[in-house]
Amino acid sequence: MGDWSDYFEDYPEENPANWVNGRFDPALREKLNSEKRLQAAANSELLGMIKKANNETKARSLLITENCPQCGLDKLNTYKISKHFYLCECLECGIYGSGKSHDEALEKTNSVLGEGLDWRDN
Repeated sequence: MGDWSDYFEDYPEENPANWVNGRFDPALREKLNSEKRLQAAANSELLGMIKKANNETKARSLLITENCPQCGLDKLNTYKISKHFYLCECLECGIYGSGKSHDEALEKTNSVLGEGLDWRDN
């Protein structure tokens, strides 16, 4: 006997993937799957554009690089994103914090020591 894919080719009505809302409709299922793939590709492209814009904003907003309170390396970047928004991110351990001033962002970064926060996970 062949494997499951052979079985489902011979008996497509037995394949649960061909059912939509309790009805056997392989054409509709294929259309829905195609739309889902297109949406996933569009979402991926948009996320890439957002990431690129964020990186460009960070590149032109770098204010200072200092020692990280968690890992101790000189990898804690502080960005002045706008007049009242500062962001601290360590490029080594990933700890981060934000605030309305450099001091507030640094304080928030210090307050989450050891909590496992990593800006790269977002």
